[in-house]
Amino acid sequence: MKGNRSRWARNSRSSKVPVLTANHMEPVKGFLGRYLRRKLFTLELSSGTVQPQLEKVLRWLPTVWQHINSFLETHNSSDVTIGPRLFLSCPMNLQDSQVWFTDVWNYHLAPYLMEAVREGVQLYGRRGGTWVDPCSFVRETYPWPVGPTTVPQLRQITADDVGLEASAPANSENQDPLLNMLMRLQEAANYNGNQEPDSDCASLDSNMTHDSSAGAD
Repeated sequence: MKGNRSRWARNSRSSKVPVLTANHMEPVKGFLGRYLRRKLFTLELSSGTVQPQLEKVLRWLPTVWQHINSFLETHNSSDVTIGPRLFLSCPMNLQDSQVWFTDVWNYHLAPYLMEAVREGVQLYGRRGGTWVDPCSFVRETYPWPVGPTTVPQLRQITADDVGLEASAPANSENQDPLLNMLMRLQEAANYNGNQEPDSDCASLDSNMTHDSSAGAD
């Protein structure tokens, strides 16, 4: 019996309990920022120099990651959000990091975003109102110095790329089929209600005409 208890205890200690995590919750949400800050601290400690411009880039990357996931949740669901792994390989050099991010956006993020939105449109219909290119946020908050020779060549994503119109229709029937059906039923009911008095009047006019004809005879 004692041997069985000891064996059970060893198995219990070695068994792994699955931990449920989500990209928008801790500890995953803050992992990228912590990881990049630690890499920057190691670089500054070894080089003996402060890297303020690189620090700006490393603080910016987690905001881009969160913006991308918010965009994915809006146009699809949280199931298609991405983890921080793609951003962990950011080079600890300002110029190299700019080239790296351009490649990541153009060849990894932009294609994935387009595919995820197309899937979301098929599954859930159009979401999010007027289309906003996710690259707009990247361009507006771009942390690298931009000059005539350093304009970022980032892949933009248009509504046409994902099979949508640029602006949401003011009265789109595809957004809520149930509401559209109820509105049609209401219109039909109102139409029938307006027709019934006319029918009664027509019947009354017919009776009056018949009675008048009988009186004349």
